Amino acid sequence: MTQYPHDLYVVSNTEGGTDPETGFPIPSEPTEVFHCKCRERAAGPGNIIAKESGEVVNYSSKVVMPNGTEKIPANTKIIIKNGAEVILSGDVIRFSDAPQLHCRLWV
Repeated sequence: MTQYPHDLYVVSNTEGGTDPETGFPIPSEPTEVFHCKCRERAAGPGNIIAKESGEVVNYSSKVVMPNGTEKIPANTKIIIKNGAEVILSGDVIRFSDAPQLHCRLWV
């Protein structure tokens, strides 16, 4: 059994710029950037977490990543894949890198 079988991608928008011939703006495109290996766990009973603002919300999945993974800010769009299959897409509610065996985030 692999500890981190899934791939976590952060979705960011690339600058569109302007068309040099017409001068019209080129719309930005969302791009998926590989962030790290991870394991996605669907939420069970008691799926409540406090956001960084203190607001309490329900989450749909918890994602664990290797200790030392770079922090992903709240409200960042992420995609988790198992090979080519998308198994989760959503916004980060909270990221925790408390000194444990792994980092966690909630979606």
